[in-house]
Amino acid sequence: MLFTAIGTVIILGVILSLLFTEITGILPAGLIVPGYLVLLIDLPQAIFLTFFISILTYLIVNFGVSKVTILYGKRKFVAMIAVSVVLQLITYAILPFDYRYISGLAAVGIVVPGLLANTIQRQGLATTFLSTGLLCAMTYGCTLLLNVSI
Repeated sequence: MLFTAIGTVIILGVILSLLFTEITGILPAGLIVPGYLVLLIDLPQAIFLTFFISILTYLIVNFGVSKVTILYGKRKFVAMIAVSVVLQLITYAILPFDYRYISGLAAVGIVVPGLLANTIQRQGLATTFLSTGLLCAMTYGCTLLLNVSI
């Protein structure tokens, strides 16, 4: 039952994100991100921390790592993911609350801040956060309409 609900939320998020991207041309931080963030709806501190780590990742890669080495395309994307993973590991060691494991989605969750950071680099902070927030709201609304328990 739990896997079905999680899968439904993720698939709803992916479908809505794809439709939004096709209509507007704006990518909401990766197709899987809105669905994943909706699964964290009961943990606002986890959502805040995800956005905070993504901003920090963007700043470190753009104003730190890219000054030392040449980063573009896939290399920059990998740098975003790697820095976000390191920041998350540091955060997990420091902060008292635990939101890392949501029924097998830990592997997805560890790349979400990197996806957000990469999209911030491509589209800007406001566009990324507003489109992601809008799609999170739409995904959450669909889960309520479909009576999917999160």
